[in-house]
Amino acid sequence: MKEMIIVLPLTQLETLGNIRTWPDLQVALSGDDIWVRGIPAESTDIRLRKLPVKHTYLADFEGRLFLPGRQTPHDTLKRMTWEALTSFLTVELPVSALPGKTRQTFTIQLTPAPQTTEPAAVITNLAHWKAYADNAPLIRLQQLSFAVCESEEVLVIGAPVPSLPGKAYVVRNNLLLPAGYDFDPSMAGAFIIEQFAADKDAMILFHPDGQWERIPMNCFVMATRSAIRLTNVL
Repeated sequence: MKEMIIVLPLTQLETLGNIRTWPDLQVALSGDDIWVRGIPAESTDIRLRKLPVKHTYLADFEGRLFLPGRQTPHDTLKRMTWEALTSFLTVELPVSALPGKTRQTFTIQLTPAPQTTEPAAVITNLAHWKAYADNAPLIRLQQLSFAVCESEEVLVIGAPVPSLPGKAYVVRNNLLLPAGYDFDPSMAGAFIIEQFAADKDAMILFHPDGQWERIPMNCFVMATRSAIRLTNVL
């Protein structure tokens, strides 16, 4: 067998961001599905198991498709137009994310906190982020993920948070607060966390003036050197 091929619904295209930086991956569109090839046949990476895959095939050099564990061909790979995943799926975020649309449903106040908490995120610029990635140990990058917007601001999340010029943030559940700030009154924090608790698919980033924005989780990319080098804002 040469490779593994997976098929996903086209509506789930953004989930491929989790494997975008894998080498040699190619994608093709067929109706309402997107096909991905170039995956090593023996791959057991957990990121594959998290994808909303409809079908999984093993393909041989003749283009015959086998179901996992089967010895007889199930189908033949039809002719499609293939494109590298890195060019098909860009890593920059939609305009509505980082910065996103501020919600004005209720007023939130932040004030300097009496106690400090270790930051777990930082907003920096793309140039600083790329310079850091060029020399950072691989074990440090493996603990991080990032999202970037059109203004070339980059939100980096992970622990320990890298020492980069920019604005540091602490994490509470899926909320990001500016380092050194807390909700006012502090007891309001539990209420606010409850309001956003159901939104497991996004990080909610607060600014010192109380404005906030929603950043979908599928906008984040694992911090690998290749992913960071390939990040360009058009």
